[in-house]
Amino acid sequence: MTAMPSSDVPDAPDRVDRVEAGWRRERPDIDVTSVGIVTRIWRIGRHLDRHRKQRLDAFGTDRVALDVLAMLRRTGAPYRRTAGELQASALITSGGMSQRLERLEEAGLISRHMHPTDRRKVEVELTAAGMALVDEVTGDLMENESKLLDVLDPAEQEQLRRLLRKLLGTFE
Repeated sequence: MTAMPSSDVPDAPDRVDRVEAGWRRERPDIDVTSVGIVTRIWRIGRHLDRHRKQRLDAFGTDRVALDVLAMLRRTGAPYRRTAGELQASALITSGGMSQRLERLEEAGLISRHMHPTDRRKVEVELTAAGMALVDEVTGDLMENESKLLDVLDPAEQEQLRRLLRKLLGTFE
């Protein structure tokens, strides 16, 4: 999936415009504006999901593994958090997090240790291999996803970022 430069993007009606026009014609009694907006967000999300999955597959990893590795990487040195903190950030069950951590540990991407002062807690630490993978994958993703946004100029990207944050805030 490659985005076209903004000067090459046609401003002609697209499939979603035709859907919206059909509803406007058939249901003039309701506001169908949301169809055009929500359908485009949904379709873009599907394209981005496919693109990200292809990129992750090329590295032999997946979104779940990247989420955990990226959480650890973003914490800064020494790239360590408790399993409970990771679980809370990921909003999954403790069993689900345990399975993720087990797979990552078997792959040598993290190590787990008992907390030094609280034996009920387990600390999870990013290994050198985990650091190398997360840095390579995130660099690749950010570079490629940035290219997808090249269809928008910097001011349009900033406007879209603000609008999407505002819209997302109504859900979260």
